[in-house]
Amino acid sequence: MKRRTRLIVELLKAVAVVVVVVQLTVLAAFCFYGADGIARWDSWRPVAVVSCAFLALLAAIQYLRRRRESRPALILQTAAALGALAVFCVVVAMGKGLLPAHLGSPLDTAAAAARDGLDLVEAARRQIGVTVEYDPRYTAIPYPGGDVPRVRGVCSDVVVRALRDARGIDLQRLVHEDMAAHFLSYPSLTRWGLFRPDPNIDHRRVLNLERFFARRGWALAVGEDVRGYLPGDIVTCRIGGDLPHIMIVSDSRAEDGTPLALHNIGSGTREDNDLFSHVITGHFRIPATDAN
Repeated sequence: MKRRTRLIVELLKAVAVVVVVVQLTVLAAFCFYGADGIARWDSWRPVAVVSCAFLALLAAIQYLRRRRESRPALILQTAAALGALAVFCVVVAMGKGLLPAHLGSPLDTAAAAARDGLDLVEAARRQIGVTVEYDPRYTAIPYPGGDVPRVRGVCSDVVVRALRDARGIDLQRLVHEDMAAHFLSYPSLTRWGLFRPDPNIDHRRVLNLERFFARRGWALAVGEDVRGYLPGDIVTCRIGGDLPHIMIVSDSRAEDGTPLALHNIGSGTREDNDLFSHVITGHFRIPATDAN
């Protein structure tokens, strides 16, 4: 009986070794090469469950035998347990939507983000030749989905129209709803002396968009490295040190590699090399999967 029990224990140890190696290899492959390099992640859920069961059984047997393990065996079992726990937690988190279904390598993730932003670039580019005037006048517009005539507008209208055309995201409604619930989180009172939201103009103000984007978790680090600015990213700046302005990063580049900007800075929507012409104050990226 003792020999049989010892044989079972050694077998379980061998299984633990295989399990931890497989799990850590799969986890590394998924993180560094993306989901395309392995089978669908959900198919590894049984591996995590079974391995946890093996490790629990092994621990129970060792406890019943009341035998102190050698240091190598202890390290092996600890590594196997941590490997199983890591994979199991990642699988559960992805199943609950707490982690993206595709982590990918930094290069892979950047490439995916660049592809995701192309719809915003194209939607903004289609405004060139359509919006030919810069007109900051206050205008009463319908709600939701309201807009001034597309022949005119301001810098923020380029972003509002691109998101609405490309993804059906209505910033007028979203900003108004968030301001109605969290008015003091926005600069309307301190900047303009307003005491309530105004759906005619709030979403057309760059300062409100900066605050809304940040509250949605879309803010990225502001820097001077052009590689950090991908097509479809939204960038805010200050013209002359105080005038807020907003742009969409293009997929086209200047001769020096600087991404071009799609924006309305005074004469309608245009695409030019103005991305770093002014002090950048905000950098945002809206996930393609983000819903209203």
